[in-house]
Amino acid sequence: MNLAEFMDAAASTRMTQHVRDGVRMVLVDGMKAVAAAKLLDMTPQQLQGAIKRIKAAHKAVQGTPENWECVTVCVPPELVETVREVGRKAKRDAGLSVD
Repeated sequence: MNLAEFMDAAASTRMTQHVRDGVRMVLVDGMKAVAAAKLLDMTPQQLQGAIKRIKAAHKAVQGTPENWECVTVCVPPELVETVREVGRKAKRDAGLSVD
């Protein structure tokens, strides 16, 4: 998840800034959840619960169904549009709005 996506998802939650910081460390910065939790004096379970809430909020902001998975992949430039089209087609097939 990039920072802009995280900020959009986090804005739709009522998490404290302290908890948001922990989730950002994991989802945006790539830190291990256990390390982030320890750094912020949280239990790993607390942080994992917050991560799940942000991921659900991210899906909701994107209009993605609850049971769908969001993935990040790295592809060469010539395949970017092909990958995006796969996502748009899946949304169309599911009767969802396509951006």
